[in-house]
Amino acid sequence: MWKWILTAVVACVLCGCTGKAVKDNQPSTDSITGQVSDSSAVVARVQEIYGDVFKAYNLEDSLRNLDRPVEQGAEASRRDFSGNYCSREWNSLVRQIAEIDSLYHAGELGFWEADYWIMAQDWHQLSIGDVKVLSVTPTTASVEFELRNLDTSKPVSLTLVNEDGVWKIDDFVDVSNDHDWKQAMQEYVKEETINNKK
Repeated sequence: MWKWILTAVVACVLCGCTGKAVKDNQPSTDSITGQVSDSSAVVARVQEIYGDVFKAYNLEDSLRNLDRPVEQGAEASRRDFSGNYCSREWNSLVRQIAEIDSLYHAGELGFWEADYWIMAQDWHQLSIGDVKVLSVTPTTASVEFELRNLDTSKPVSLTLVNEDGVWKIDDFVDVSNDHDWKQAMQEYVKEETINNKK
């Protein structure tokens, strides 16, 4: 009997038993930093962000379909969405591209051939689903989900960073087209800077 109890105690110590039950989707705290690195919080944040963004896009789509005027469309709101929901580095790249395009590509399409929120130019009945956290630390997270648009679905990957306690999107990747938006932005800024110094 004592042998069995001793074996159970040793097994608990070796396996890291603490006597506390940990439920799935409950916040877990990093023992070194004390910060919550919880995948359910990241999922909730992504759903919150896209819920707000797609509310504006879907409203515009509905008004267009009813031939009613749109006061401030989704495109006009894109700057606000970026400011509210994207990282400082992302917003810095957006500002640099806006400056480059206004100086050297006025009246042209410039960098933005599509919209990173919808991974397309056109939209109808936008939504997201199957949000999965691929990795999470106290400062970064990687998420993948299905973006539903125009009766089709495509995988999208996000990198998020924790800035001042708030999860912000630092990169968007159109997985099916292997298009990394942040990388493309960085390359565009670099090439345009070199070309326009000549």
